[in-house]
Amino acid sequence: MSVKKVKTALVDFVKGEKDRAIVLKGDWGTGKTHLWKQVVLESRDSFRKRNYSYVSLFGLNSLKDLKRSIYENKVYRERAHIASDESSFEENLKDISGRFAGWMRKGSSLFNDASAMGVKGIGPIVESLQFLRVTDTLVCLDDFERKGSGLHDREVLGLISLLTESKNCRVVMLLNDGTLKSGDDFFSYHEKVFDYEVTFNPSVDEAVDLVFDFDDELHEVIAKNSAKLKINNIRLLKKIDYFVGLLKPTLKGVNAQVVEQALHVLPLAILAKYGGGSTKVDIDFILAYEGGYVGASLPGDEVDESEVEKRKSIEEKNKYLEEYGFTRCDEFDVAVIDLVAKGYVDEESLRSVISALEAKIKHDLEISLLKKAWDVFHSSFFDNEGEVFAAFESAIDKALLKFSINDLDSVASVYFDVGRHDRLKEIVDKYFEGVAFSDDVREKSDIFRWPENVYIQKKLDEYFDGLVVERSLADLIEHAYSVTSFNSTDVRNSVAKKTEAEFYDYFSNLDDYNLTNYVRMCLKCGQVSSPDDVIQDSFNEIFVKTYRCLIKLSELSLLNKARMSKFKGYEKLYSQIEAEMSSRNADD
Repeated sequence: MSVKKVKTALVDFVKGEKDRAIVLKGDWGTGKTHLWKQVVLESRDSFRKRNYSYVSLFGLNSLKDLKRSIYENKVYRERAHIASDESSFEENLKDISGRFAGWMRKGSSLFNDASAMGVKGIGPIVESLQFLRVTDTLVCLDDFERKGSGLHDREVLGLISLLTESKNCRVVMLLNDGTLKSGDDFFSYHEKVFDYEVTFNPSVDEAVDLVFDFDDELHEVIAKNSAKLKINNIRLLKKIDYFVGLLKPTLKGVNAQVVEQALHVLPLAILAKYGGGSTKVDIDFILAYEGGYVGASLPGDEVDESEVEKRKSIEEKNKYLEEYGFTRCDEFDVAVIDLVAKGYVDEESLRSVISALEAKIKHDLEISLLKKAWDVFHSSFFDNEGEVFAAFESAIDKALLKFSINDLDSVASVYFDVGRHDRLKEIVDKYFEGVAFSDDVREKSDIFRWPENVYIQKKLDEYFDGLVVERSLADLIEHAYSVTSFNSTDVRNSVAKKTEAEFYDYFSNLDDYNLTNYVRMCLKCGQVSSPDDVIQDSFNEIFVKTYRCLIKLSELSLLNKARMSKFKGYEKLYSQIEAEMSSRNADD
């Protein structure tokens, strides 16, 4: 049934003359509760029943708990759209107190029996009085599938029959389709209890219409993107709406292209994170995505079945992202995805997104000439090399130092492919001579996407190798010990560049209970294995200089020789690394 027809059926139910019990069912997350609340909001004043009670069965473990919850959540129909609160509790308390006092004045035999049993007898009477007051009420029961194990199906169905047949009430149960098993008591008795079932299965467009306000410009864009992803799960759509609300102040007055990108990646990330079985790609795949396709195997190639399935899966994911229009993941996308991946938004996360937004806007404005050059490059197959490179040279001349590493790498690929190698080196050299990397770029892992051009890789290696901190060896080692050893490039490089004399002076004059820990930290550098030769060399330098220093110190006295014994386990490793270093120096 369409949303309009379902709403009509529900309105007829709440306004009709006959007391009934019905089921509103549909798949998980399709918005049954959301739709029901809309009906309540729009039709509460014309309810046939004077009272309304919404009860979630989640965690309820007994029929007594259910009865009490129906009473405690009972409100007048005019307040049906508002959750029961302290004021409604006070109303119900006054009601039950007055009723209880009346029973006392009349000398009810039930009350006399309870008095004879003492204080313990009062509780059951109050509970009985509470349920007696549940009359002329529209009751909505939600989360039937999540009720406690102590509350049985037949008890709930029996209570529903009692409410409709003897208590002047009507009941609607919201039920997730497919969550109950055929052997459950529900299937044995539900036809005797419920008059009919209403199935709610909204289309993608209907689900989007239920959640988003199309008078809002951001909602119009996010609704279009959500529909393109075929999201009809109301919970996901409401989560998307929640994050849009958080981003809205940040996106106000921002470049339209940036807003469009934010609202493009947001629903994709939420679907990937929270979509469950409907998720086609995961967060990690999106973060690593750069477009392209998976090459097919050539005739005669031996490819095992698992590899075939893996390629097929990747091809399907690529196609899914391409059809959505997601070409690659950049730094700004990462900032938005990080927001979603955390599952919440704190001030730090928002600042990160704001910074990414500002950087994106600034970058786009500063290198607009580069975008124009790429437009010329991609717009035809004409023999117009002069026009293409004139456009690139104009961008390089006026905005080279505004390029990101990825911008530079992309331009380098074009120059390399057409054989302009000398000019390419000039451009890269000029870039590294003039560009000032931020303090955030201190490790190779800080580069968002490592460049493919070999010459740019070489220049980056030189940059990281040249990172040093002008501090004493003592300060550097103490700092390394207090944080993450020598994982920091600038600290590691700075220590590695210290002379053997500086190492000897430091350790020979050190009087500190942490001396053994400092020495072991330096010696463990010899156990590090890195695929990067520059990084490996810096670790080896620290290890070798430390061990040479220890050998010299151990030769000063028998006492020092005894102290050295705890480090003798590194002797074999020292000989091995020293031989490797000597061999490499000889080759050079």
